[in-house]
Amino acid sequence: MKKMSWVMSAAMVSVWAVGCGGQELESAETARVAAELTDGNKLFGSDTLKSAFIGANTAASAGLSIQGLGSGVGEGCMRAGSGTSCVGRQQAISPMSRDFKAGTCANGSASTGACCAGEQSNVIALDAVNAWVSASNATTNLTKSNLKALFCGPAGDGLNCAATTWVKYRRDDASGTTDTFKSLVGCTAFCPDVKVVVDGANAALFTDPAHPTPCSASDSATSCIGKITASTDTTLSANAIGYAGDSAKQGTANKALSVDGIAPTAANVRKLISAPATAYPLARKLFLNENVNFTKDPKEATLYNWIYNNKQSFQNLLTGQGFISCDTTGPLKCGGPNNDGKKAGACQGI
Repeated sequence: MKKMSWVMSAAMVSVWAVGCGGQELESAETARVAAELTDGNKLFGSDTLKSAFIGANTAASAGLSIQGLGSGVGEGCMRAGSGTSCVGRQQAISPMSRDFKAGTCANGSASTGACCAGEQSNVIALDAVNAWVSASNATTNLTKSNLKALFCGPAGDGLNCAATTWVKYRRDDASGTTDTFKSLVGCTAFCPDVKVVVDGANAALFTDPAHPTPCSASDSATSCIGKITASTDTTLSANAIGYAGDSAKQGTANKALSVDGIAPTAANVRKLISAPATAYPLARKLFLNENVNFTKDPKEATLYNWIYNNKQSFQNLLTGQGFISCDTTGPLKCGGPNNDGKKAGACQGI
């Protein structure tokens, strides 16, 4: 993989060299710099949003390779590196299925609260973290307490997990969907029998030749959970349950359960903005997060500019994947100072 190159504009070099009025000179870390994407122009981020951003990348002719792998990976590649997929900070934007969270910034220091310098939270849509089962399964509702006990044990710590006929599937620990599920349900660790579904590595999920995986290695983890819960394999269809976003929907073959008696309908998810106490309990916001202190790679800029210059087309891609528009009166009306979703989350680009 290539390491990030630090490319400063002529104007910024001048500020660096001369300073102003005896003030402390601007540091390299806060200077606006250009990121160099990894080999193959890979852009890492939310697996949940992967398909929608592949569509946006194609429509924009941006020339990126949208990778998914999880919001945590995308966030890491905007900061100090993911540890596996990128070396150092090499992205200025990332699709994320959660907001920024406290971590390590691009200079190796810890972030203050959720935000590193320059980070800006841009909400693009709403989503439900759903508990998916086969459409043939008689279950229609679980409580948050049920979900916590099922996936994480009664105390949410992964201990004292009861025996169950459910076969349980989850996203991996780099997933923003996992972060959201754990936060909203009250989990800190998962039961040992919960199977992890990882983007791009799903062909090895099942070793029993009588029940081969319905997933391929090219499936996203979200799509794979959808396929598992929609499988025609009688063992899976009777017992499989997995959490994932709305884009795990597989036609009429699987279904999303109500939680605490509230169905994950568009109207109930939109209450996350208008009346949070009555919203679907596992509703969440989706993001195209950025760091405004860094100049976007030209391919990133092409994608970003297409999205905000073609809001309705982009929203159509999102809703076509099953995500929920923030407002029914216009595209990307997700809050923030200009009601375009920018700065509508925890980080304000400061």
